[in-house]
Amino acid sequence: MQQIPLGNLVQFVSPKLRHLLKEEELTQWIVLQNGIQQVDKQDLVEIVEAVILEHQKTPFYH
Repeated sequence: MQQIPLGNLVQFVSPKLRHLLKEEELTQWIVLQNGIQQVDKQDLVEIVEAVILEHQKTPFYH
């Protein structure tokens, strides 16, 4: 397993996707089960989508 910031993964796999992410999303730590070399562009798109959705969630206050 390997833990890296999302920004590093984007830079390694597909730097063109970097503009889609905010700074706090780029600094989000992610865990890669099989290492960075095993991540392809489709995997990266799924990871980016999940991180964006996670950061869009608004906290529930009561």
